[in-house]
Amino acid sequence: MTIKSARVTAYSAPYDEPITNGLYTYTHTEIVVVELEMASGVTGVGWTHGGRIVYEAAKEVAQVVIGQPLNTERIWKMIYRPKIFGRRGLATRAISAVDIAVWDAIGKETGRSVHQLLGGCRGQVPAYVAGGYYGKGKGLDGLQKEVSSKVSTGAKAIKMKIGAVPIAEDIARVDAVIEAVGPSVDVLVDANNAYSRLDALKMARLLEERNIFWFEEPLSPEDNAGAAELVQRTDVPIALGENEYTITGFRELITARAADVLNADAQILGGITEWQKCAHYADANHIPVAPHGDQEIHVHLVAAVPNGLVVEYYDNSLNTLKDAMFKQQLELNADGSITAPNRPGLGFDLNHAALEKFRVQD
Repeated sequence: MTIKSARVTAYSAPYDEPITNGLYTYTHTEIVVVELEMASGVTGVGWTHGGRIVYEAAKEVAQVVIGQPLNTERIWKMIYRPKIFGRRGLATRAISAVDIAVWDAIGKETGRSVHQLLGGCRGQVPAYVAGGYYGKGKGLDGLQKEVSSKVSTGAKAIKMKIGAVPIAEDIARVDAVIEAVGPSVDVLVDANNAYSRLDALKMARLLEERNIFWFEEPLSPEDNAGAAELVQRTDVPIALGENEYTITGFRELITARAADVLNADAQILGGITEWQKCAHYADANHIPVAPHGDQEIHVHLVAAVPNGLVVEYYDNSLNTLKDAMFKQQLELNADGSITAPNRPGLGFDLNHAALEKFRVQD
């Protein structure tokens, strides 16, 4: 099981209209794909979100693993090189994509799914559907129509964005979503680091009254002390971690008691190898993990560990490459859950023909 060659490709697909969260506006879904061809002919596939910087970093990182056997810890030690690729940031996304491809290759070589390789705690996991971004002319009616359509697909939990408008306006949006989805559907909110400490506490108090499932990334990812204070001063669960890197970063979050739920993202923090360590360390501290990021990867990880809480689900309105990317599709079950594929590896084959029109030329 030796890596023979590596191929890195970048893809980009526009949104019909730009989407905005608490701090950022996006015009495209951008994905970097790493394909590791084995001596046996098997190809492991890993991917992450990001543009040119991630693409260039992934090309550099992928070259390091050529000729290596599929020893995950050995490879991770080789590609996590702070003096060469940096300790955190976009280069770590590139490292993540390579590591994910290694795990996909291991599964395909051994005939086992990734969730089975990692522990196979269960085969089906709860999911929430992401959405509720700000959009030009969307308004409350448009927001309600959007979340209602997601519930009609079977979703039992919906996440929406807050933080880009005054608190009173966002609370009106939250109330509109609660009204649209009804009492049997959980509502999660995500501020994407938009609030000051004072405004985060104000919003948290209002979200408590509405029994919100969680309040995600209220503060800057650099403010662990502020997040810890918010955890102590509010009853709404605080979820964060999508902008954290490696087991060291998550150790710092856990030590600071900065989160009730950890949104550890294998596509960002360093791959599946490092994600598993973060999840086990969180479990030892009685903290659930609920990854940010693509469901095709994270359904395996949440299914593998005893403290996996819920998987984020993107439809094609948020990941505009979703329907083109794979020959197989991962859909919600009628009860709002997702079933982890039992196919070898991650269980998804790239649809190169469908992706070609989205490929970014060098």
